[in-house]
Amino acid sequence: MSAWIVSRDHLDLLLTAAIAWEIISAGEADETGRMLWKENLASVAHRYPYDHDGDRPGPIDFRDRHADTYRFYPYPGPVDPEAVAAAAASLAYQSCEHPDWTSSTAYRWTNHLREQSTARVTAYLDEHGPVDPTRQARGEQGWYVMVDLHGQEHVRCGDGWSVPDRGVFTRAIELRTLAAVRP
Repeated sequence: MSAWIVSRDHLDLLLTAAIAWEIISAGEADETGRMLWKENLASVAHRYPYDHDGDRPGPIDFRDRHADTYRFYPYPGPVDPEAVAAAAASLAYQSCEHPDWTSSTAYRWTNHLREQSTARVTAYLDEHGPVDPTRQARGEQGWYVMVDLHGQEHVRCGDGWSVPDRGVFTRAIELRTLAAVRP
């Protein structure tokens, strides 16, 4: 497996959802973000023991001390549970390399957020409709169609694996079919 340090924006996306869904309070966001980033750093440092501060895979400007100085900045737009599920899965994947991961608070927190986001998907789809990836701008690949082993097509959010910008939620709502037909 490979692993990288997730971006500050990635954590902001997860924490925006956690606050919106009352998993944590806004006052807990900075501390929770630091806890998540420290676990992510521990994983990458364990996976790549010869890499050093400033040389680890992830954001170019990331330094190990940044995990201790994380500050939360909320995301704009309605929280999209599909994007949150993808981002939480990515954080778990990037953080699972060290032996203490499954006994960590970050592991339990990330799994809880994934469960909460998955549980909200159906109601969100009923309200806003599914994403239509063909409505993306040329060259944009935030959402894609995956075909499973049975030939079934599934729309998936690729934004969460490597959060490209802070417009994930607003971009997703613009691609939803019910949002497109509403005035």
